[in-house]
Amino acid sequence: MEKFGLELESSKSRLIEFVISVTNFTIRNAATIFLMYIVLFLVGGMVISSKEDIPLMTALFETASAIGTVGLSLGITPELGLVSHIILICLMFFGRVGGLTLIFATVSEKKANGSKYPQEKITVG
Repeated sequence: MEKFGLELESSKSRLIEFVISVTNFTIRNAATIFLMYIVLFLVGGMVISSKEDIPLMTALFETASAIGTVGLSLGITPELGLVSHIILICLMFFGRVGGLTLIFATVSEKKANGSKYPQEKITVG
């Protein structure tokens, strides 16, 4: 792996790539967001395909466009039912707000005192 500039420091739990280091927390966040988008994309496409009796690839194109907030369509959206429209609207919302925001909004802990004084390093001696 050193050939590509990758080095894994297991004792410090971080990945060093080129001249930056990435913590395991960041890697887990990225993997979680990636899996969330893949699951939303596939489940939304399969539900729309089964509800509307359209080809799976057509439904997946529509869901990928919705979650990516791209604005492309194959022209089937006006003919879709209410459930499919709601699925596409939710996917557009999730895609626009972002995965990390949704994850932190659902699992973040509320602090009793949200403010604290700024910390400053001073030279002593």
